[in-house]
Amino acid sequence: MGSPMSMSDFERMLSAVLPATGRTSLTLTDVPPGDVTLTALLEKAIQLGNRTSSRLTEIYLPMQEYPSMGSNFWHVPVQDSGSRDVLRLVFEN
Repeated sequence: MGSPMSMSDFERMLSAVLPATGRTSLTLTDVPPGDVTLTALLEKAIQLGNRTSSRLTEIYLPMQEYPSMGSNFWHVPVQDSGSRDVLRLVFEN
């Protein structure tokens, strides 16, 4: 596993993908370590999605690694990704 993605790298990647037409899924295979980092990343995804009219509608993450995330994050449904190395964000426009 390489070094974790920085927040600025994540922002650049999202800016390249959004806005998108219809349903867009972004899959990260290097889940950020720790609840604080993941929370910051998800908050940034919500902000950038809203700014580009591509609302974050679904989050898939390794629930075993992040049991405190619950079934929702800021009103976005959270489900288990089925793999400890997968974080999937689904946006809809």
